[in-house]
Amino acid sequence: MTNHSSSDGIGPQRTRLNFADAATRAFAFLTEVGFLQVDASPTIVRYRRGNLTVDIYHGRQSGELGFEVGHDDIKYSMSELIRAADPETGKEYRNFAATTQSDLTEGLGRLEELAKRYGWRALEDEPEFFVALKNQRKSWAEGYALEVLEGQLRPKADEAFRRGNYREAAKLYERIRPCLSLTELKKLAIATERDQG
Repeated sequence: MTNHSSSDGIGPQRTRLNFADAATRAFAFLTEVGFLQVDASPTIVRYRRGNLTVDIYHGRQSGELGFEVGHDDIKYSMSELIRAADPETGKEYRNFAATTQSDLTEGLGRLEELAKRYGWRALEDEPEFFVALKNQRKSWAEGYALEVLEGQLRPKADEAFRRGNYREAAKLYERIRPCLSLTELKKLAIATERDQG
């Protein structure tokens, strides 16, 4: 295990919080299930068992407390673990920020509870769970990309439709079809019909 001192750029306020000791106490259950603590510093405590890693961290700038499980060099955040079991709760989850000792204690307690509730399948190294996490991440990335594209193309499609450029409007609306409202689907149908007519 490596212990880093305050010489790694961590200020005295961070050192006084003693994150490494607090996180080690809060996540003692990890050693009980076979994980070995391999690093402890003022901002991160890391555990390893086989091809799994667990990182509990305290963001250097944000002060956010986080929990990640690494599997085959891919790290999954607490929000991803929660989203796998409860998509709505996962979508709403935000890391707890801790700047005082009481915040740190409270935040690590919450994080430990969440890890026990939503992280067991990952901590047990269930292969099908990691497949589900990978698929979930891919789906989320595709959804996000479509959302970004929608934000860019919808105004252009609306403008093309208003101008009577139905070929352009149909082409743009078609690219964001899964995001279209009923009104926009009608506009797509009109634009397609007028472009072909």
